[in-house]
Amino acid sequence: MHMSKKEIRVQYMLPCRLNEELKKLPLIFLPLAPLEWHGPHMVMGVDPINAEHVALAVAKKVGGVVLPTLYMGTERERDAESLQSLGFDKNDYVIGMNFPKAKGLYKSFYFNEELFSLVLRGYLELCIEHEYKYIYIVNGHGAVNHNEVIGRLCIEFSNKREGVKVAYSIAMPKKLVEEGSIAHAGMEETSIMMHYNSEWVDMAQLPPVDKKLKYTDYSIVDGGGFSGNPGKGHAVPHNLDPRIASNPELGKKLFKDTVADVSQRVLQTFEFENRNGGIHA
Repeated sequence: MHMSKKEIRVQYMLPCRLNEELKKLPLIFLPLAPLEWHGPHMVMGVDPINAEHVALAVAKKVGGVVLPTLYMGTERERDAESLQSLGFDKNDYVIGMNFPKAKGLYKSFYFNEELFSLVLRGYLELCIEHEYKYIYIVNGHGAVNHNEVIGRLCIEFSNKREGVKVAYSIAMPKKLVEEGSIAHAGMEETSIMMHYNSEWVDMAQLPPVDKKLKYTDYSIVDGGGFSGNPGKGHAVPHNLDPRIASNPELGKKLFKDTVADVSQRVLQTFEFENRNGGIHA
């Protein structure tokens, strides 16, 4: 498939070029996710950085332009079942991944649900005002309530605004999303950051491999830890340990798989037809 080298980031495009692209295909992407604590070994922007990389790569494949990344998202307090799976007391109060006793914790920038919803609604309204018919949100954050906010707005705008369709994907491979096996700050996200920029990961911030990564100590959690099937001692299992299993080659594969999956979903959702690299609405 043809990969265009032309500029597609809205903030770097002249108005005349934006109008040309709009007439050609009224498709716009919005990458988003909050600045979130991802253990002591990774930069705070893991989720929005990933969403931006995926959005740009998808737009280069299917067409459209990409808005500046919205560094915003939401989280809620964890329920009793989730808390116990993670190794907390069922009565503890924990918001998202801000685990109170995590070593080196720098709290995440979580906005309350109502504010996140209002801002995202505003973005969608502005895109429609600019006459975009197809709006695609590339979401880098996995929180349930965060995704529910996005999902509700997609349904509302797609049904209440004539000629407009809004949809979203999580910026990870479809298979992992469906299985619910994506870790937080685990081998997948660590590998992806290694692929993007090795300077965004510092494994020396983690303890030696003979010391277990307890969820509550590092906010590094495998998929089972979230779903009631935690590792022994509420710690990351050896085979999923980012100190052992992470590498840039895995990150590259995960990125390529994500771009392929999201590109396919965009084409199917908006019923585009791709012919020799050309897109037709």
